[in-house]
Amino acid sequence: MSVLSRLRQELVTTLAGLDLNLYTHVPGRLALPGGFVMAGSPYIEQELTFATRTVRFDVIICTPQADNATETGALDTLIGAALALLETEGWLVEQVSQPYQMAFNNSQGLVAAITVTTPTTFTQGEYK
Repeated sequence: MSVLSRLRQELVTTLAGLDLNLYTHVPGRLALPGGFVMAGSPYIEQELTFATRTVRFDVIICTPQADNATETGALDTLIGAALALLETEGWLVEQVSQPYQMAFNNSQGLVAAITVTTPTTFTQGEYK
């Protein structure tokens, strides 16, 4: 497993306590409430320390369709719980996006992106 795949899996494992269908990739079909991990921007950048790089991911979380007050409350709860889990496991949370509506599987959901980073090194042989 590559370094990046391992980090994606660690993120999903960290967030397993949330009541979400979680994916390490952008799924073809997202079951709601759901979430997935995708590359952030910039994805990888050099740190000040030689050979250490910062890897950035966006954790996308989405509520099922409901009235606005219910969706907003559900998303706020998920964001708060996700932040607590991520910070406990040592992920640096850079930001949480403004919530927005997005269509999934012929249904609308309220979505937010949580941008996280972690320092890592890439070692020869870990690219498989």
